[in-house]
Amino acid sequence: MQGKIVDSVDAMWAHLTSRAIRVAMTRSDVSYAQLADALTREGIEESSRSVEGKVQRGTFRFSFFLEALAASRSEYPPHWSPTFSGKLSWDRRASRLIRRELALSPWLDDRKLCGRLEEIGVGIEPTTLSRQLDEGTFAATLFFQCATVCHFEGVHFFLNPADLYDVALHGARVWSGR
Repeated sequence: MQGKIVDSVDAMWAHLTSRAIRVAMTRSDVSYAQLADALTREGIEESSRSVEGKVQRGTFRFSFFLEALAASRSEYPPHWSPTFSGKLSWDRRASRLIRRELALSPWLDDRKLCGRLEEIGVGIEPTTLSRQLDEGTFAATLFFQCATVCHFEGVHFFLNPADLYDVALHGARVWSGR
């Protein structure tokens, strides 16, 4: 039974992540097909069906979230602007963006961040977290989870912070009931 409860918390985070990208798409008046076409023009091969599946499941890398924002010409927090210039890979851009956000809390190292994430029911080992953040291979859900426990500025472009806190509180209750 505990596995099902944890799965429901994961599903809640995935739902929020799905909502975040759909908000960006809606504000830019972009359909799944249009986003797939725009991504293809940027050299990222995605079909309309694959884009829709990723978005609906909410299970995609943060680098895909950034690719989608760029391709759809969606609005994003002004301090993210350096992320969208240059020729780095999208994984590298994702890594730089989250590391810049985390640098605003210099008292937090990856181990302490894992502790904060655990408080909201997100279990990840510090070595895994560090590797994923450095490689830019982390899930978009992890970005929003970090944004919740570290209070990243600009998340309100995509989600109501109260919704993030509600899911975090639910995860905390589940985690403490283990």
